[in-house]
Amino acid sequence: MSAFARLPGTLRRLSLSKPSALRRRLTAVATPSLSPYIRLSPSVKRALENKQPVVALESTIISHGMPYPQNVETAQQVEKIVEANGSTPATIALIDGKIHVGLCESELDHLGKAGNSAVKTSRRDMAMVLSQRLLGATTVSGTMIAAHMAGIPIFATGGIGGVHRGAESTMDISADLTELGRTPVAVVCAGAKSILDLPKTLEYLETQGVPVITFGKEKEFPAFFSARSGLMAPWNLETPEKVAALVKTSLDIGLGSGMVVAAPIPEQHADSSSVFENAISVAVSEAETKGIKGKESTPFLLKRIVELTGGASLTANIALVKNNAMVASQIAKSLSSMNKSASRPFATGHLQRRGHSTQRRVVSRAKFSGTHSEHPLLVVGGAAIDVTAQIDSAADGAKHSLATSYPGTVHTSVGGVGQNVARAAHFLGADTVLVAAIGHDPYGSSIKTALDDIGMDTRFLQYPGECARTAVYNALHAHNGDLIAAVADMDINGMVSAQQVQEVFLKLAPRVVGIDGNLSILAISTTIMAAGQAGSCVLFEPTSVPKCISVLNALSFIKRSEAIVDVGHLVHVITPNQIELRRMAEVALELGLVETMPLAETVEEMAHSHYTIEASIIRDALTLFPLFPVQIIKLGEKGAAIVSPSPKTPTLPLVRSIRPLKPSLVINSNGAGDSMVGAILASLLDRKVRVTADGYVDISPWEFDTIVSRAQKASILSLESSLAISEKLEPGLLQED
Repeated sequence: MSAFARLPGTLRRLSLSKPSALRRRLTAVATPSLSPYIRLSPSVKRALENKQPVVALESTIISHGMPYPQNVETAQQVEKIVEANGSTPATIALIDGKIHVGLCESELDHLGKAGNSAVKTSRRDMAMVLSQRLLGATTVSGTMIAAHMAGIPIFATGGIGGVHRGAESTMDISADLTELGRTPVAVVCAGAKSILDLPKTLEYLETQGVPVITFGKEKEFPAFFSARSGLMAPWNLETPEKVAALVKTSLDIGLGSGMVVAAPIPEQHADSSSVFENAISVAVSEAETKGIKGKESTPFLLKRIVELTGGASLTANIALVKNNAMVASQIAKSLSSMNKSASRPFATGHLQRRGHSTQRRVVSRAKFSGTHSEHPLLVVGGAAIDVTAQIDSAADGAKHSLATSYPGTVHTSVGGVGQNVARAAHFLGADTVLVAAIGHDPYGSSIKTALDDIGMDTRFLQYPGECARTAVYNALHAHNGDLIAAVADMDINGMVSAQQVQEVFLKLAPRVVGIDGNLSILAISTTIMAAGQAGSCVLFEPTSVPKCISVLNALSFIKRSEAIVDVGHLVHVITPNQIELRRMAEVALELGLVETMPLAETVEEMAHSHYTIEASIIRDALTLFPLFPVQIIKLGEKGAAIVSPSPKTPTLPLVRSIRPLKPSLVINSNGAGDSMVGAILASLLDRKVRVTADGYVDISPWEFDTIVSRAQKASILSLESSLAISEKLEPGLLQED
């Protein structure tokens, strides 16, 4: 059934360079997760698990912002304001080698008493403070990092750091600004501290690509102690709901940067005279005379301003922090409501249709239990409604006009590559989770209902927005089955949220991941990177010739954005047909993801050894081998070809053919390939596949041959069924013959 041959030594140049080093690099740049350094307080942990709103709070304001015990009392009052407005407070500090997200009373008191002896901790200092088990009070920068690691997108503080006065000669620019450009956390503040150069601060934020939004009725950027700076912000939003919608959109599209939400100090506490500005000028002059700079500058200036204003500035500081906490809590609550709404199906009537009903499993299945196995199968891809119209034979003619109507039948079924693959794997006994985007419409409701009916977990279906339409493929066929015309409304498949994909990895730690080519480059690259960090085996189903290159564009994006020199072995298995394989090889060369094609004599030698496989297939497969170590090439009625690493020398590929199975009767070809891919994924999960440190799948070539041979059975059942995914699929199909 299978012929094995080792490639000649001339192909050793196809081997990957230092794949284990690549794995280490991948772990370093992958999406942040709940690392062992994070310690969540019980209340924060409970809120995050239940998707309730949480607001992050910094701790430098406690240690360096005011004296004890006023600092602790203020911190407790701010936390109560967050709670009163519907969110859970999460004050952050570094204690005994851990990042504490949420502090108890004794920890707050300890930090308050420590005062300036606590280390002001930004990005630069975080590893040092943790490794040396020092007490660290987080700045805006440090708090953003910790909040993002914990999955908290909203953070309230007094004011952000910025460009210091005289920075043109001192280059004194706060790390807060660069952090805002690379960490996706919304910072609610009273603008930048008024001791800074505000025009340059706004310019620097623009350079970093950070949105600056004023909250309330005015577009004027607040200046900490004053509601007015004379500078206009780019944007203004008046309600927490609008800000929450902005935050959600930014996270959904994966921009990766934070934003400044500037809420002016309450009017009754705002500076209406020149007292504060005069005090600032004196304090800045004294700092210059004493040579105070860097991270020591801000605490000195704020303390001195308190002294010069007789405590008025401290009163104003406390008032604006409390106001920011209130605004942040309201935004977090609105964001939480939006996220919960997006995870609930749209309440609507059943799909209106004639002909066959939406595809349902006839055999009774248990409802989803609410829990998964330790490491399930995750499929990230497209879900759609297939609407197929076929003209009656009486109206069938040699030529059809699209400008009229015809009698015929209309059939609807649940489709989409990702959904089909997940359905097939589920029927075959795999613990399967589907991540796909659907709309708040009857079609989306029908997809969810169909998946609920077969006992699949639908909690991770995504609803991008009220205006997003569920994907629909609408085809018109002649009576003999020939396609006359079709309309594919598939835009929503590109709206799968990268942020929510990351959340699924954190919750489920999938062992095997299937991706289809319908997704956006961002969603594919995010899934690949998250899988790399989780150690998941990744399979890519190309879907079609135009979409097969999406994984290559995603790898190219990873290479550019994450500075990974070699992106081979991030995707472990691909399942193209011959035409898709050819296109993928061409584009991989064009993008520089592979260096060169295999030698002609090598291809000829292998083609001679495997006469059932065309030389062009071998050439393209060997071209892609440095990127994709396992290639299962679907050849239709000719069976399949497999390329995978040699057991003794993984850098050398083995090529062999799998003989085809023949259906007794072909009723429907739609879904045969998807059924095969679903069966392959189910088999990989069943074998508890593991990815080695070098990026290879720990399954022998002989096992892969068995997997593909048995997966063909699923394809045959699909061909013999009127449904894309046959109702006869069951776990025993993949067992021993």
